[in-house]
Amino acid sequence: MALVLSGCQLFNAQITAAPHKPYPEDIAQGEVFDVQVFRDVTTLRFTNTTTRDFGPSVIWLNKRYSLPISGVASGETLELDLTTFVDEFGDVYRAGGFFAHRTPAPVVLVQIETVENDAPVLHGFVVVENKYD
Repeated sequence: MALVLSGCQLFNAQITAAPHKPYPEDIAQGEVFDVQVFRDVTTLRFTNTTTRDFGPSVIWLNKRYSLPISGVASGETLELDLTTFVDEFGDVYRAGGFFAHRTPAPVVLVQIETVENDAPVLHGFVVVENKYD
């Protein structure tokens, strides 16, 4: 007895989405804040340990993938699903996970794009952990 599963996948990970804007190479680079970022398999977590609130912003990963956020207040913790980060071509971040078909990509650079004095600026955060499984 033969079992044929045509077109069936155990896990159907989304690998494309609507494209986001390209990385803003030409805007000002601000300071690196002592905001520690933890990657726990498919989740990115950080607490805004600065004394400032960030309004609507964009979180950037590895100068490629972005995720707009409504803001993050001082002391607030955000947990973001890595599969919601998308690049300018519509490619979804390779988050990995137990059923992943693609090798997970490391998180090496995390930045927040915000507006200061009516001009966009990129600030860095500190990546302290990359847990893949």
